[in-house]
Amino acid sequence: MKFKFKIIDIQEDTNLNCYSVLTVVSIRDFIEFIQPIHKQKGNLDDQREVLQTRSAKIIRNQMVEDLKYGAILPPIVLGIICNEDINDKNFFNLIQDQQKISILDGMQRIQAIKDAIFQKEITHNLRVEFWFASDESALLYRMLVLNSGQIPWGLDKQLEVVFKPILQNLKATIPNLENLISKKIYKQSEIVELFLAFTSRKVRIDKKQQLAEYHAALDIMILIRERSAHTIGKFEEIFRLMTEIDQLLEEIENRYVFDNQTARIGFIVACAEKIFGLLGSNLEKQYSQIESNFHDIRLKLYKIKDKIACQSIEQNYNFLALDILKENLRSIPKEKHRQAFLDGFKVIFSEPEINSFAVCWHKMY
Repeated sequence: MKFKFKIIDIQEDTNLNCYSVLTVVSIRDFIEFIQPIHKQKGNLDDQREVLQTRSAKIIRNQMVEDLKYGAILPPIVLGIICNEDINDKNFFNLIQDQQKISILDGMQRIQAIKDAIFQKEITHNLRVEFWFASDESALLYRMLVLNSGQIPWGLDKQLEVVFKPILQNLKATIPNLENLISKKIYKQSEIVELFLAFTSRKVRIDKKQQLAEYHAALDIMILIRERSAHTIGKFEEIFRLMTEIDQLLEEIENRYVFDNQTARIGFIVACAEKIFGLLGSNLEKQYSQIESNFHDIRLKLYKIKDKIACQSIEQNYNFLALDILKENLRSIPKEKHRQAFLDGFKVIFSEPEINSFAVCWHKMY
């Protein structure tokens, strides 16, 4: 296939550190090239398959008829993981291994082209854009942008795409997490919610409203793009420390720290606010300050973890000051509990040392 793609333009995307290569190829040659990739759902685990809904079939059938009469389709977009600078000399070598090529945008169009050439000889050309990226995150970001607003790529699917590698990393760094999930101590949906709470710095994520879904999808794309602050890595580290503290306290029932989602949300947002600042503070771009804040948080949490590890069950029960916590919660409306825990856990990072969680609970709403 080396000489069947004609390079029209090569541009570097300095935002995501990617290269875009726009090419032209005959439809026949392209289908021969893309056939094994298309059969494997685009060589991308999270790519949607060819849609079989009634409306999708109607649109695809119309596309087939248009192609037979010489219609020109928008470019198909393919992705390749590659750390090299791209030029017209190494491009052809890099696209030889089809197992490394993913379909970012065009599953439906490719199916329409296959259907059309089965019915009629089609000789005109097709534009194909290749995206060369250093990691999968950049390709996923590009795919989310290309698929935004299309059905059935709703928020849940986009969360699944973005969160999948995060969950894999969490399982790799927290050996017991798989077991905790299987025992329903941690639910995957709850970890996703914690992730969203951390990135949005909000104790409540309303996924039901269409407008909220739209903005959440934008937040996710921004999160992938803003990798300079290493947001995902910071969430993984905070989550790991939270689960380790929780497991050290597992013999204490109804402990809140951290055996339920309400307390976890309050804690994770308190950490996010300490790291990235309050919403609207514009601290997000001050990377040295963010790293300093994150360093301070880790020291505080390791100190608390080490203290709990050295104490008896009775000492830890007293350390948690659960009597004060439960009494305070009884006077707070249930719908305000997340905010109450957020207010309480902020004290961890404002005090030089925590000798009792009572100082946290006295600051609750």
